[in-house]
This record gives sequence, C-alpha cells and structure tokens, in this order.
Amino acid sequence: MPLDQQYGENSAAAARAPRGGGADAAMDGVAAANSDIKKLRQEQGYMPMAEHLGELRNRLMRAALWIVAFAALSYIFYSEVWQFIMGPVADLIRKSREPGMPAVKIMTTRLGDNFAIEFKVLLLSGFIAGFPMILFEIWRFITPALTAGIRRWGSVILISSVSLFWCGVLFARLVTWKTVADFLVFQWLPPALVISATETIRPEINLTVGDYLSFFTGFHVAFGLSFQLPIVSVILGSMGIISSGLFFRFWRHAIVILCVFSIVVMPPDVFAMLSLMVPMLGLYFLSALLVRMIERRA
Repeated sequence: MPLDQQYGENSAAAARAPRGGGADAAMDGVAAANSDIKKLRQEQGYMPMAEHLGELRNRLMRAALWIVAFAALSYIFYSEVWQFIMGPVADLIRKSREPGMPAVKIMTTRLGDNFAIEFKVLLLSGFIAGFPMILFEIWRFITPALTAGIRRWGSVILISSVSLFWCGVLFARLVTWKTVADFLVFQWLPPALVISATETIRPEINLTVGDYLSFFTGFHVAFGLSFQLPIVSVILGSMGIISSGLFFRFWRHAIVILCVFSIVVMPPDVFAMLSLMVPMLGLYFLSALLVRMIERRA
C-alpha cells in the first residue's frame, strides 16, 4: 500500500481514538500512528536526503574497491589482456610493411609512461571484469525507488545487463575496432616526398601507447554502455517515465538519427557503419517490445 495512503489511514485511526481518557488517550493514538508510519517508511526504504547521500558514497566506495580488486586479479593475466588490447596495433604494423605504405611505430614518450600504461590496462580490465559487482552496488542503491514487480526480476535484470555490457565490449573489439583503427591510421595520408628520381618516402606514423589506450577505452566502454538501452528502458517503463508508444511513435526518427550518428562516428565503410547501426536498431526495438510487455502485465 502506498505510503501516503497508509499515512491517511493511520492518522484517521488516531483521530478516532477514544476520548474518554482525555488528552493522554489522544496522544497515545498519535504516537502509535507515528510509530507505524516510521516502521512503514523503513520497510519501503525511505530515508532522509543526508542518508541517501551517505548511502551513495558508500556504494561508490564499494564499487571502486571492486574495481581495484578485479584489477589486481587481472594482473595474473596481464599478458593476455595486453594482447587483447594491442592486437590491432600489430595488424597496423604488418600492413605498414606493405610496399608504398608509411611505417607505423608504437612508442612511449615520457618518463613513467610504462607504469602509467600498466595502470591504465589494469584499471580498464578491472572495470570490465568487475562490472557485475559495480552494477550490483548501483542496483542496491536504486532498489527502494523501483516497483515491487521490477524488484522481483532483479536477478534477471542484473544478469541481462552484465551480459549486454560484455557483448557490447566484445562486439566493439572483434567486429568494429580493427576497421576503425585502420581508418584512423591510414586514411588521409600525405603524399609521398620525392627524394630523387628513383626514391620517395612517406612520413612515419608514430602512435603513443597512452593515446591509443585512451581512445580504445572510451570506444569500448561506450559500446558496452550503449548496449544497456533495453535495461534502462525496462526500468524507466516500470516507473511510468516512458511508454512503448514513445518508441513506436518515433521509430523513423530513431533510424535517421542512428544513420547520421553512424556516418559521423564510423569510417566511410559500409560494413563499419552497419556494424554500429544494426545492433543499435535491434536494441531500440527490443526495448520497445520489453516496455510493451511490462505495460500489458501492469
């Protein structure tokens, strides 16, 4: 029963308290009503703003500790993680050895870069591997604001969310990243410099590991988070913030926006653009169907 309805019934009960005992009986009734309200608020997860902020701080600290823990665990598999991240660079170097292609070199440029690079790699692997626990902390924080129906599906939502995030990261690495990296490195190459009648050279392409890691991290985390669209839609739909009609009413607009977005952020390659557009469209319509199912169950 909603809190305001319970409050009204308890207040009415206090007002109907027997008046034979005078003021003491009335005060006892009010005290009992207030005690019931306080207990009900605790059961429904109600807390003042200061306690909300304290709970948020605790959850964020736990999430950070989970990232550190999984980063430390990832150190055992550091070589495999390094190959997973830097594998496309090896492909770029191999391509640069073809006739007429500029040389590609991977390097560090500052003191302490080696430590910073290792730290970034472990932090990224800790975030990706520890995403289930990070999501669990977020779920525990927002649970009091969710309906009972959504809370019953908590395990399914968490497992689906983690699976979608990992699928997004793997999809970005195995399907789109190689094409994107190749495009960013070898497109718009400057013309070769003529040294003599028989000799020309091209400027070398020097990639710093730090810049590569930063771009790699942002690209893959963005893909993983974008795959959370169905989960976010289910939660917002259960709270009545969005409806399936909103998705179906603007599906043409969504297609146009995704087409333009794919053209802007992806290389001018049909496969690369479709590799982003098709999954996002599928997630869009999946979100619409899931919200429709929630509306029918309500």
